[in-house]
Amino acid sequence: MAEEVQVVEKKSGGGLIIVLLIIMILLIVGVAVMAFLLLSSDKGENKSGKVVEEQHVDASHGESIPEKETSVANAVLKISEKYKQYEPPEPGAAPQYFAMKPFVVNFKGEGKARFLAVTIKFMTHYPQLIDDMESYRPMLRNDITGLLRVQTYTEMYKDDGPDILRKKIIDKAKVILEKQGIFPDVLEDVYFERFVMQ
Repeated sequence: MAEEVQVVEKKSGGGLIIVLLIIMILLIVGVAVMAFLLLSSDKGENKSGKVVEEQHVDASHGESIPEKETSVANAVLKISEKYKQYEPPEPGAAPQYFAMKPFVVNFKGEGKARFLAVTIKFMTHYPQLIDDMESYRPMLRNDITGLLRVQTYTEMYKDDGPDILRKKIIDKAKVILEKQGIFPDVLEDVYFERFVMQ
């Protein structure tokens, strides 16, 4: 009888381990399935071209301008009638770039550097804007050159100095475009190809 009791105890202990292993496997599979479903549902919304309405305020006139987003990569803007109208970009279209010739200016080097040399490219998803910007190249060059000349070595040497300068350049370009009747937000960003202080 003692032997039978021992056998029963071994079977119940082994069964408990098996049950625990099955529960752990089911938990792992359940977590993996949930993660897959959550990740695939996020990707599915982006690929489906779901329309999202947002409100943007035009600072110069206080008008509310709705923006429609068809994908994460590029946004189709609802451009107010007072601005030049552009054909919306194709869904998933690659961005277009408008390159400026290199800028080399004397700037406030504060005894550490005397010249600032930058090469920039503006980015948009509206190809027609590239042609229009060509017409305004002299204005852009003049205003950006003036902006670069007033920069200081102390500001530019900071870790975020170039990023702050990028923001100033894009803001300056948007002001020029708006004066010419172009909705400023069609110009999306500006990038440095070269940034040198010497």
